[in-house]
Amino acid sequence: MGWFGRLWQCCLAASLLGVAVAPATAGTLTLSGTGYTQSFDSLGTGTGSATLPDGWDVRTGATATGLGSMSASVAKQTWGDNAKGFINTASATGLSSNSSTEAQGASTNRALGIRQALDFGDPGAAFNLNFNSTGQILQAASIDLMMLDVEGRSVTWSLQYGLGPAPTSFTTITTWTDPGVWGTTTVAVDNASLAALSNQPAAWLRLAAFSASTGSGSRDTVAIDNFQIAYVPEPSAAAIAITGMLGAFLVLHCPRRHGDRPPSGFTLTELLVAIAIIGTLVGMLLPAVQSARESARRSLCQNNLKQLALGLLSYESTNGRFPAAAIVSDKDTCNACFDPWGEARRTSVTAADNKHGTSWILETLPHMEQAAVFNGWNRATNVLGNASLAQTDIPLLYCPSRRSGIRPSRDDHKSLIDDTWRGGGTDYGGNMGRVDGFLNAVTNSINGRHRFAQKNWSGTSGDGKKEGLFRPDGATAAAAVCDGMSSTILVGELQRLRPLPAGTTAANTSNRTSQDGWAVGGVATLFVTATDSGNGNPGGLNNLFFESAGSDHAGGASFAMADGSIHWLSEFIDAKDNDAVFPLLGSMRDGQTADLFAGH
Repeated sequence: MGWFGRLWQCCLAASLLGVAVAPATAGTLTLSGTGYTQSFDSLGTGTGSATLPDGWDVRTGATATGLGSMSASVAKQTWGDNAKGFINTASATGLSSNSSTEAQGASTNRALGIRQALDFGDPGAAFNLNFNSTGQILQAASIDLMMLDVEGRSVTWSLQYGLGPAPTSFTTITTWTDPGVWGTTTVAVDNASLAALSNQPAAWLRLAAFSASTGSGSRDTVAIDNFQIAYVPEPSAAAIAITGMLGAFLVLHCPRRHGDRPPSGFTLTELLVAIAIIGTLVGMLLPAVQSARESARRSLCQNNLKQLALGLLSYESTNGRFPAAAIVSDKDTCNACFDPWGEARRTSVTAADNKHGTSWILETLPHMEQAAVFNGWNRATNVLGNASLAQTDIPLLYCPSRRSGIRPSRDDHKSLIDDTWRGGGTDYGGNMGRVDGFLNAVTNSINGRHRFAQKNWSGTSGDGKKEGLFRPDGATAAAAVCDGMSSTILVGELQRLRPLPAGTTAANTSNRTSQDGWAVGGVATLFVTATDSGNGNPGGLNNLFFESAGSDHAGGASFAMADGSIHWLSEFIDAKDNDAVFPLLGSMRDGQTADLFAGH
């Protein structure tokens, strides 16, 4: 073999060193090629139990925080059969609603179904796919949901995803209530969910029933069929392959001296040249890889905000108003100077004290599939008295571009009400409006930090026209949003600030100190859109002022409007004064409707 042939081998070997393939675990489907489809036709038409395809299982006892227990068998059954359990059934495709038992049994077009019963899967039935998407970027996915036997009872199913070998939290993609008519509904997975499921060693998609069926009589037969998913190689793997090929191309065109006797192995020079070629090309391609990954993280962050907004809108629909910014009674002499931080961290609180210091997020948990945390909360005490629950990490509340939990290495814990805590953070907050929302001093009376300010609030010293959807001492109905739901910010991303190094002024230390914790009312879970230099707020995003919104994404932050729509706002959005575009997007009834797409 010639010099260039050996160097080609060297390039190939060096390129392979950079490829890391995560091994598949038992019961996991590893995605390969460019796509995967599952028709369930392999279930067959036999009379016995059917073996499910790789990666698929069926379970009972599924909850919002658990996968449940695997079901033992999947038996052949026809649509109208009343036998409870998961079933190997004929698909609706190619058959009519009144197809005979013989036609159903002979059909080779199969589906995976279930008929629930009072003592089987009602609620808690789930269809699961566990897969390994390492090295793949998911581009599209869909599944057919089938109503095969229309009966008196109805069930709502949630299509969700979870991450990790045994996830304890899941994100809802969509819900499907069996429509009451025979037939098929095709459901697609949205882009944000696809981004979250990309390049994951352990990912789950599931269709689960968390609420008991409603109505009377028999239960329906429902099924899933024709699951499809398309993907492309993750950029880092593609980049490595390209560098290997380009390195080989360069080496093959390198001249060698005529008559040289080929050495028996690689020389150090050959190896160094190959590594240099690959390293250079990887360095050129790495920014594109990082950009693709950040794009996926930003999509997931926006999906988190979408789920928060939908939870709030569900709360408002149920209660006729949005939740109050905080449940708090401690305050100073001013009318609205409530101190949620001080109240949340009081010790030895009893029911008679009526102290809470809790946030709007706590009240919204049942509408974000976190009912277990909400139901376990002891209302006779405050946040500190519920320390174990308040430290619960809720994945939905963390921006993946910033963190997946409390980071002691970044002193995140020092922003919690107890610096021994290692969980319970949030990267999202509610909008208070274009107001001076909090007092800047870190140390206030009643052991508080950053108490609410009384300025601008209706019923105190202001007219309320600059208020947002969250206020310190009350709740707001959607009907009060006079400036338009699509032009008023509901929730958005928060800055997470730690003080500057020692030697800075006390004012800067105070203004650059964030509070953290989803359970705590106040600035930990709220922000303002104001530009208010007289009170230390320079306005805009990522401005290092504790009251303002911001993110760890480059160039801006994401927000959910009061109609549930999600928008990316640039750091260059007009915020020159308190009547500019960004401040106006924060107030809900000042008669000045802001143009969401102006100035950014």
